[in-house]
Amino acid sequence: MSCHSNSGFIELSMKAKCFFVFLFFAVATSTYSQTFIKGNFLGHWWLGMLEEAQLPINLTFERTIDANSDVVPVLYSPLQSSDPIPASKWSFSGDTLRFSNKTLSLKLDLVWNAADSTFSGTFRQGLMRAAMLFSPSAGIYRIHRPQTPQPPFPYSEREVVITRKKADVVLTGTLTLPQGEGPFPAVVLVSGSGQQNRDEELLGHKPFLVIADHLARAGVAVLRYDDRGVGGSKGDVANATSLDFADDAEAVFDFLRKQPYIRRNCVGIVGHSEGALIASIVASHNRKVSFIVLLAGQSCSGAEILLQQNQALYASKGVPQNLIDIRLKCLESMFSIVDTAAPQRVESLCRQTADNLCESLSSSDRKTIDMRRADVIMLSSQLQIPWMKAFLKIDNRDYLPRVKCPVLALCGEKDIQVPPSNLAGIKKMAAGRTETVLLPELNHLMQHCASGSPSEYFLIEETFAPEALSMLSSWILKISNM
Repeated sequence: MSCHSNSGFIELSMKAKCFFVFLFFAVATSTYSQTFIKGNFLGHWWLGMLEEAQLPINLTFERTIDANSDVVPVLYSPLQSSDPIPASKWSFSGDTLRFSNKTLSLKLDLVWNAADSTFSGTFRQGLMRAAMLFSPSAGIYRIHRPQTPQPPFPYSEREVVITRKKADVVLTGTLTLPQGEGPFPAVVLVSGSGQQNRDEELLGHKPFLVIADHLARAGVAVLRYDDRGVGGSKGDVANATSLDFADDAEAVFDFLRKQPYIRRNCVGIVGHSEGALIASIVASHNRKVSFIVLLAGQSCSGAEILLQQNQALYASKGVPQNLIDIRLKCLESMFSIVDTAAPQRVESLCRQTADNLCESLSSSDRKTIDMRRADVIMLSSQLQIPWMKAFLKIDNRDYLPRVKCPVLALCGEKDIQVPPSNLAGIKKMAAGRTETVLLPELNHLMQHCASGSPSEYFLIEETFAPEALSMLSSWILKISNM
């Protein structure tokens, strides 16, 4: 479980990953004082922070074509893309700047404050609304990710293509081979929910690249791949479920075992979050899987893990337990509605259920637990996505007990997306062949953190805790030498 965007521009949710903004070229309509902008703003930058997602956004004024062209406001979301976000419509009248991008359903209403050279106002996107303050900046926001590997590398990399003809799926990836003649023990890396590239890239972090680099230096080959619809990978995403993604992972695993320099009897799967569930699914029936590593893996059904997430997330915000309980009851009822009701009735039934359960709450309390009418409409839509409908029912208790190979399960003590209580369930289901480790101070991404909240992810410079990397490589090498 990671970050996911419902609208193109990042909005934080518990489902999954970050989609990139899309560049939208349009003839922007405008009203402004050209002399004022040229004299004061051309070449200047401001930085704002979208607090709900802890996302930096830069504002600047640029010429669109050449030195004689108009100066226009432009946004950048540097953690998502280096492409500019132009205005489809904007105005700068008096001290008020209005900016909108139709493609992203994005609007900014800002007031220029000459005293401190800031822009302050409101950011809106879809159903989200947030206060924004843009302060002077030396330039575009730069992230610092010291663990991202830099060349030269003491190993080789090869581009690979895996084709699943029956499913009309093509998966592209990178095979990292250690120095030496081999054959080498090897792993497939499987990402969490949502579509991600081979590095499991998120907010400037590239955890799978960091893991591949570490394992290759330790003598373990690694194959990491782009999920369907990302990079060079192709296949149906809209209707795909975790079981389809498990088939993809198994195809990559089978491909890896057949490669030169690979020890065919020592190939495992390392999965993060939903990827850990997928590792369990594949290993439950494929006896050629030598071992699996579950990074922040669940021990229960998707419905249960979503309830655990919501409990942990809202508790971390200081929301009173009685309000959290109402949100959880609403969610449970909605899960049941999505499972049993006709699609055309889902939204109205979800709204009715939420209204009944929240009848005694003030509008402020409903806002606190995100159960306003607009929130419920969005939830009812998200719950009907094929992936989500299937995920609610998929239960690792149906798979992990059938896994016969060695299992390593790592979980961060401060993980609030897959709470560490899941470790006990994993250990119980795979008793005798499983090693479970609770790592202090780590979050869902295996970073050292303060609270574990997803809002911290991009602020943390560390991509993957060194002790988790060391534990991963030493355990795989131990298994490979048995």
